[in-house]
Amino acid sequence: MWMVMRGKKGFCLSQVIFVMFLVSGPAGRAEAQTAWLADRSRAEGPGIRVGDFELHPGVGVEIGWDSNLYFTEDNPDPARRLAPKIDTAILRVTPHFLFSTLGPQRREEGEGRDTPESKPTATFRGGLAAAYYEFFADPNRRNLELNGSLRLVLFPDRPFSFSIWDNFIRGVRPFTENFNPQASHARISNQAGLDLFFQTDGGMFQVRTAYAFGLDYFEGSIFQYANSFNHDITLQETFRFLPQSAIVHDTVVSIRDYYSEQRGPSLVQDNVRVRSRLGFNGALSETISAALFFGYGAGFFPQTTVREVPYDQDYDSIVAQAELQWRITETMNLRFGYDRDMFPSVLGNYYSRDRGYIAYQMLISGVFLLSADFDISYVDFGAIRGGDPSRPFIDRRNGEREDVRVGAGLFGELRFTDWFGINATFRYTGQFTDYRFDAVDFVDPASFNKVELFLGARVFY
Repeated sequence: MWMVMRGKKGFCLSQVIFVMFLVSGPAGRAEAQTAWLADRSRAEGPGIRVGDFELHPGVGVEIGWDSNLYFTEDNPDPARRLAPKIDTAILRVTPHFLFSTLGPQRREEGEGRDTPESKPTATFRGGLAAAYYEFFADPNRRNLELNGSLRLVLFPDRPFSFSIWDNFIRGVRPFTENFNPQASHARISNQAGLDLFFQTDGGMFQVRTAYAFGLDYFEGSIFQYANSFNHDITLQETFRFLPQSAIVHDTVVSIRDYYSEQRGPSLVQDNVRVRSRLGFNGALSETISAALFFGYGAGFFPQTTVREVPYDQDYDSIVAQAELQWRITETMNLRFGYDRDMFPSVLGNYYSRDRGYIAYQMLISGVFLLSADFDISYVDFGAIRGGDPSRPFIDRRNGEREDVRVGAGLFGELRFTDWFGINATFRYTGQFTDYRFDAVDFVDPASFNKVELFLGARVFY
């Protein structure tokens, strides 16, 4: 159901802030997830075989430093009452347990190896992980992050197959100013879905349809105006004209429902977003591959008025992606590209993003892994309005906001054995804008710089 404004309760600007990490990218200001755990191929060791299953336990311990725990502005307006910038040492302990049916390598070896007549009827992969955080500069923030995932595929590698999956995350790292030491920053995100897959013999033509249901829930009561249900419906068709090249078309319809009755500082509206693209994905040569997509994106929001001024936020524009990947050697890879897309936001209902990025990864002698990445984005928001009808503008530019965002990362790991390694992580995040909130006591950083460093060791099997 379309909702024009949320809630019947008032709010105080000194007690409520924007959930900014919802508007900072597809992943938002998500937790700086343990670098090696974000890529399952890095987290798995030799594994333990139990019948037709593989088990991969592990644990990592890291000590780190965060230069700006609460995303505080570097040069805040003297008229605004902001807490001082806090840097802190961090202890992070991350046990994990990954499990799956036998992988391709084990299925192809030994007397029980696969044959065309003995392909598995079902496969699944899953994992559980927890990350305990100790913030030494603010012990009140110590908390436990949780992650879980599961994907069950029935009739894999057949003309018709389908899969059921679920991804759960409880993030706990702060995402905005420390205006209230008792306010929880924990956020629960869960997505569950069903994928249906059809392919002709040989896989020349493939069709995938999918539905995903998502939940965003904030444990802190003052953030719950941004709680939402999310629905994504996907249709994708692929035509393979070479062994490693394909023409791909995909269309995604996304529906967001802000179900909370609580009114927030910004106007949030239920919306429907559509994106449709056509492109090429595949190899150009033995060492170079490319992904080129071009299409159309639109967002549909209910029309309303704010103090008798019409507020119409419908959006439409092109969407695009261009990526080139160069496999320099068997163990060295470089990719770079550009993408343009539109995303939901609790500021202005949406933002468009133009992003350029580059990433490099190499493996030396099978024991030292080094990866680096850099991206820069231009972000343009829709017109921003206040959630209180008596206060239509909450900024100094009447709702016009444009940001430049920069991110850079470096990760290295030295593996002494196939089950033990030490690692180091560097991450920089910067946001630059002349946007400023009009409220003197409105605690949210429009501009900030943040550096994170971690050094750790892990055991994985």
